Amino acid sequence: MFDFDGTVALVRAGWMPLMLDMMMETLAPLSRDHVKTRAEAEDYVARFTGKDTVHQMTAFADHVRALGGHPLSPEKYKADFIASLEHERSERLRAVRSGECPASDLLVPGVLELLQTLRSRNIRVYLASGTAHDDIVSESQLLGIADLFDGIYGSAPGRKTKLELLQWLVSTGLSPVEILTFGDGQVEIEDTKSIGGIAVGVATDEESGCLEVDPKKRAWLIAAGADYIIPNYLDEEVISLVTGDV
Repeated sequence: MFDFDGTVALVRAGWMPLMLDMMMETLAPLSRDHVKTRAEAEDYVARFTGKDTVHQMTAFADHVRALGGHPLSPEKYKADFIASLEHERSERLRAVRSGECPASDLLVPGVLELLQTLRSRNIRVYLASGTAHDDIVSESQLLGIADLFDGIYGSAPGRKTKLELLQWLVSTGLSPVEILTFGDGQVEIEDTKSIGGIAVGVATDEESGCLEVDPKKRAWLIAAGADYIIPNYLDEEVISLVTGDV
């Protein structure tokens, strides 16, 4: 199972600083220690990465309230964030559609080759994300990877959550140790470990071109229980881990 944003695709690269900046516009006037307040926000933003954005905004509303403010609804905060992120996202997708930017520039290095290898080996592969389902499907199609998955599960009524997908895989007769998850969020790592699966934390540093490990992501993912940490999929050992060609 693969998460989407930051694990497979870079369509929303830079979303976390953008979200934290948005939060600090409300939190800063309520706090004397801006460094501590931003760090607290970063903690819960990271904690809920991989789930629907409303979970992060619920924690944000609680933070505002704890500092004596009067928060808006989590749904309103989510809508505001999605609107602010949309410009960057739409520009990147437009560049791919127009041919100005190759689709590969919006993929984590090595992931396309890994997915193609898994498909050639008839290994079942699923995509699961807390981002809106329709967006994940259309972006996967544009990036040329949609057909490499046996199923795509974004956030939408009636769609399986990551944990529900993992539980369903176990119910089909798979042993938990046959289930391998790649993700850059604590949620999918914890969900995978909860069913006894193997979790690979994709702690890629987007500012380095996804060539190095981001130390903060590494710490978060290890704390969540990741069995392995990688910056991308360029190391041949990653394919060996999945296919068993050790």
